[in-house]
Amino acid sequence: MSVCEDMLLCNYRKCRVKLSGYAWVTACSHIFCDQHGSGEFSRSPAVCPACNSALSGKLDIVRTELSPSEEHKAMVLAGLRPETVLDISSRALAFWTYQVNPP
Repeated sequence: MSVCEDMLLCNYRKCRVKLSGYAWVTACSHIFCDQHGSGEFSRSPAVCPACNSALSGKLDIVRTELSPSEEHKAMVLAGLRPETVLDISSRALAFWTYQVNPP
């Protein structure tokens, strides 16, 4: 699979743009471009535009940088136990796999 084929796409039905810069990730495993995420998730209560799940938890919606700096990558998991780092990595890989190979 080439790099272009496995780029994440905005899950907003009418958008589907290749994501870069910042994106919005949901607890229900969807991802949105910054434009649609900012618009959709500024409303209360927040609802996922892809699956209509309620997103009421503090970490149910997260705005993330898709290409973090080397400094950020060096520090973000520093100090965590190895099993925690592996758990986080496993969840991130499962999210990526779900996005590039939807059911």
